[in-house]
Amino acid sequence: MDPVTTWRDRNHRWRIEAIRAPDLRFAVYATNGTAESAPLWLFGMTGLARWLMIQGLELDDLEEM
Repeated sequence: MDPVTTWRDRNHRWRIEAIRAPDLRFAVYATNGTAESAPLWLFGMTGLARWLMIQGLELDDLEEM
């Protein structure tokens, strides 16, 4: 599955990929220099909104790659 778009937060701690499957999914990767975590899968916009709220991030904090 190829990502439709990819965002990164301003501190470069997270990378988020939007993926269109039968539904909209988001893969979230924790980044630390050259290493990345396994993806955390979020399903739909509500899943992404909850995750952003828990992390204290806003949509304005994301930069498109």
